[in-house]
Amino acid sequence: MEQFYCVFALVIAVCYLLYYYSTSTFNYWKNKSIPCASGAVPGLGHMWPLAFMTKNSADMYRDYYNQFPESSMVGFYNLRTPALILRDPELVKNVLTKNFQNFAENAFDIDKNLDPLLGVNPFFVNEERWKTSRQQLSSAFTSGKLKYLYASVQEVCDSMSSYLKRSCSKSGEKVQLELKDLCSKFTADVVSTAAFGVEGGSFISEKDGPFREIGRIMFEPSFWKGMKQIFVFFIPIAAQIFRMRVIPTKADKFFRGIVKDVLRQREAHGIERPDFLQLMIQARTLGKVDPIFNEEYNDDVITSHASSFFVDGYETSSIVMSFALYQVAAHPEVQQRLREEVNAVIEKHGSLTYEALQDMSYMDMVLNESARLFPPFATMMKRCTKEIELTGSDGITCQVTPGTNVVIITTGLHRDPRFWPNPDVFDPERFSEENKEGRNKYIFLPFGEGYRICPGQRLATLQIKAGISTIIRKYTLDVSPRTKEPIQLDPRYFMISPLGGLWANLKPI
Repeated sequence: MEQFYCVFALVIAVCYLLYYYSTSTFNYWKNKSIPCASGAVPGLGHMWPLAFMTKNSADMYRDYYNQFPESSMVGFYNLRTPALILRDPELVKNVLTKNFQNFAENAFDIDKNLDPLLGVNPFFVNEERWKTSRQQLSSAFTSGKLKYLYASVQEVCDSMSSYLKRSCSKSGEKVQLELKDLCSKFTADVVSTAAFGVEGGSFISEKDGPFREIGRIMFEPSFWKGMKQIFVFFIPIAAQIFRMRVIPTKADKFFRGIVKDVLRQREAHGIERPDFLQLMIQARTLGKVDPIFNEEYNDDVITSHASSFFVDGYETSSIVMSFALYQVAAHPEVQQRLREEVNAVIEKHGSLTYEALQDMSYMDMVLNESARLFPPFATMMKRCTKEIELTGSDGITCQVTPGTNVVIITTGLHRDPRFWPNPDVFDPERFSEENKEGRNKYIFLPFGEGYRICPGQRLATLQIKAGISTIIRKYTLDVSPRTKEPIQLDPRYFMISPLGGLWANLKPI
């Protein structure tokens, strides 16, 4: 019996020590006189809805954002680590631009040995390498380069148009499609053509093309992917122990194989194409040295850049495009006005040219309003690298120390009634030139802002506008009853994905 009491006492002592350790930081924000979100649990802090997959990150973070509607900043705990939520647009401006040198790092650490293909991605790279990476990727998205790449986008628009025509012919009067799947096919083929110079094949048959298949493997929500994403992005030490990768082994092999095959084929036959890969080939031909790897443009270096292009251009663009089409289908008056603009602009330019897309101002308004309601990423997480004092418009002051994560909740800012009257209502007029005038630009951040704004934003917008124009010209859309409304977001995914999908009926005009 005495032995039992000793074991029991030891268990109690261990449980107490674990509890004390997991909650020992939970007075951090109280001691700093910063309001703190409620709901923290031992060991997981405020991240338990992600850990148990009860909420999508967009919903979870917005809940914490909304707990103190009058405060400029709110504390919370990422596991047991204190982190700071910013609710004041001027504080957001300070972090992203004015005091950028104090928050230059994104708060995600990827093991480059496990994910070498992400070694050049500006989202995951920090310190001096992100500048070089960003400059290199941005150089591929100048107006001249975008015109060069637009020929690839046009090819995919033609393929999608033929696919939709066949689909409607098979089904009769109209066809029911899941919009995210359609848009993923589209962006997969754009990236495969614009980056790798090969036909994606997503619109050839009912089966997925190889790039769409890889996209599914990498991004399609599932329980195990959700668990892996939690570890990789929020518990990186555990991810390294269990050797969890962002890019699966199958995808890594696929990208290396496709680049190697394309390079050898072009060298053997002297083929040149208007794509991203050709820009890398030109750099290799000139004997240039990649400034990130400090190596010549060998197969591995080129593969890293091309796969980074895929990661950036495939999923986020398909998310934005699918939700925009859903909003168009749900609002017939918006759809009609948008169709009239597309037809008028095409008549003016003779075809759907690069210049024609730049003339579509109402299209920009529709895309912006859709991205306001459903931005692909819920947050931007920045890591403090130099100590700084932040003071909100309400007088709250916080001394932010190096290593502290500062969180900008996009989904919170985008639906904050202080900045957006009737914030849950879809209204493209919010983005008319008149209504944008005088508005603080740091309350609308679908692609980020400041020095680390998404470098592929222009290409993403270009392909989305081209894809929607191709559809809206020839088809009317209405929301299928199969779509679960109001939209609920999949808790297994770190970006936004609607549970049950976004289903719409397409009918030829």
